[in-house]
Formats: sequence, C-alpha cells, structure tokens
Amino acid sequence: MRYLAAAGVGVLTAIAAAILWIVVRLVLPIAIPFLIDRLGLNQADVGGGTAVIGSGSILLAALIGFVGGVAWMLWRR
Repeated sequence: MRYLAAAGVGVLTAIAAAILWIVVRLVLPIAIPFLIDRLGLNQADVGGGTAVIGSGSILLAALIGFVGGVAWMLWRR
C-alpha cells in the first residue's frame, strides 16, 4: 500500500511539475512584455513576446516531479 500511495503522489507531482513548467516556459514569456507595456515601464516601442516549448522538456519536468514525489513519500516518516 505504501508503494501505491507513493506512485499516486508521484503522478500528482508529475502533473503539477509539468503544469508549472508550461506556465514558466510558455505563458510568462508572452505575458510579461504585455504587462510591462501596460504598466508604462517600457520606454521603447517593442513588440510582444513569443515562446516555444517542446514535449521533451515537459516530459523531463514531469519525470523529475514524479521521482521527487515518490522519493518524498518513501523517505518521509
């Protein structure tokens, strides 16, 4: 039962890590230039931002999240 719970937590942390990675790599590079322009902090007329993200980096983030979640569940008291 302990390993099943660890796998469940691993899956949840993998999903959370993948979503966090997508937000950091895809949404923020697009949103930050618009926010800077909206606040009037940009002195030059610069266009918007672009972002590209590959499935390999999302998979790596999910794998790291899964391993971290399983290790945390197995090593905690």
